Amino acid sequence: MITYHFFTSLYEDRIYEESAEMLQLSSSVLDQEMNKIENMSFQIATDSIIQNYLYTINRNESSFEVYQAKTKLLQRLLGYVSSYRYIASMQVIDRYGGKYTTGYNTEIENDTEKIKKLLADTKGTNIWTSLEGENVISAARLIRRKANLDLGELGTLVITIDMEEFINRTLNFSSNKNFIITSEDEIYYQTNEGEVDLPDLSEGVNENGYMNFSLNGEDYLLTFNHSNFSQLTYYHLLPFTDITKQSQAIKLFMILAFLFLIILTVLLSRRASNNISKPLEQLSKRMKSVEQGNFEDSVPTVYYNDEIGQLHENFRLMLNKINELIKENYTKQLVIKETEYKALQAQINPHFLYNTLESVNWLAKINKQEKISVMVEALGSMMRNILSKKAPMITIEEELEIVNSYITIQQYRYDKRLKFSLTVEDDLKKSKIPKLSIQPIVENAIQHGLEEMVGECSIHVSIMAHEDDIQITVQDNGPGIEESKLEGIYKGQIRSKSSGIGLSNINERIKLMFGQQYGLTIKSRVGEGTTIYILLPIMTE
Repeated sequence: MITYHFFTSLYEDRIYEESAEMLQLSSSVLDQEMNKIENMSFQIATDSIIQNYLYTINRNESSFEVYQAKTKLLQRLLGYVSSYRYIASMQVIDRYGGKYTTGYNTEIENDTEKIKKLLADTKGTNIWTSLEGENVISAARLIRRKANLDLGELGTLVITIDMEEFINRTLNFSSNKNFIITSEDEIYYQTNEGEVDLPDLSEGVNENGYMNFSLNGEDYLLTFNHSNFSQLTYYHLLPFTDITKQSQAIKLFMILAFLFLIILTVLLSRRASNNISKPLEQLSKRMKSVEQGNFEDSVPTVYYNDEIGQLHENFRLMLNKINELIKENYTKQLVIKETEYKALQAQINPHFLYNTLESVNWLAKINKQEKISVMVEALGSMMRNILSKKAPMITIEEELEIVNSYITIQQYRYDKRLKFSLTVEDDLKKSKIPKLSIQPIVENAIQHGLEEMVGECSIHVSIMAHEDDIQITVQDNGPGIEESKLEGIYKGQIRSKSSGIGLSNINERIKLMFGQQYGLTIKSRVGEGTTIYILLPIMTE
């Protein structure tokens, strides 16, 4: 609004100034043209030939010589009339009131009495007058005899100018502009005749300038300028609608520019707000994911290097730290469990256990109970291997001794219902694996396979090289595991029937020791048995 008012004020002020300058220029042009007419009237009034013709006419009224003088006078005047096309007529009046008129409009009748009164006190100078009802002005001058400085009055010269032609040829005003010429208390010419009264114009126009003017309820810009060499005053009326038309164009342009800037600002603001809110929404999404227990940073971390980007970076560092703390805490829990297990082991006197089992063995032999003797020896061997080997890593050969002792006991328990087979490459027997990695899985196969079926349960253990690693396979022909339970086994939600070591515990222990690429894989279909694969690195030292 301020810009619009500022520019329209500048524009209107400039229009006012240009209108005043234009009128001043126009009045100068008109003054020059009217000055030419005055010079022409002086030239005609002092023309010796014309004065001789008038002298002859005034001396003899009805002779042939007078007739010739009149004819030649008109011919002489016609030569002057043709100099300017805006001269409507040129008239010479002799002392007796005879009129000699030439031009393209000889029907114009000047007020002779009025002209004589105006010329009475001029002492031969030119005067300007108007003709009521006609859009013309006239330049009048007395013709005085200059021979022998007689200065006797010979007649009157009147040059009538057609103002429409005069204005059109000297100036270039559009049809909606009103141009007015006044002299003291009389309007000599106006473009739209009769619309403006002289009292309305004459108030406050002593100096050249411009002012606001109201006419018939319409506002005009009135500029006025006084002639430099005559009593004439020039007026120019410019309708404010012409000025405001340009102002309205400026207003429309500024409104369109304003709307364009608003739309552009809204679009840029939305884009800027999206650039601000989108990273915040991403950060909120990541926080909700963590709130639900997912500490893996799965949301893309593409962001700007600004305050929000620093929040993302700090949140990522926080997640990494939380994951490190979780792993550290999990390791500590494993250590605690292992410590508790070792403390439980320490409470049992191995020598007492071994001696007791040996006594039972000999008692069974004395009573010729071979099965009891074999079972007690296998149990003693298994317990000795488990309790005596305190290192967390043992050889495959040592682990298989524990498995064979356990199978011996179970075969006497289940008799012909349990069929066990073992395949192992000799080069791998000295490779080390975590203690109790195979036996709990064989035990799990018996508990969930043999005990839940009526027929024969076949368990096969295979230890083979797999590229640069070891693959241990424990396969049974049991009832299999439903797919819905497999995920629970991986997560440790389904525990073993006994108080032994669960599959998830073995899996997590292997991954913690050797990395995420190692561990257990379970493949099972209901009614077709279960196969468990253990992938471990080859470790000979």
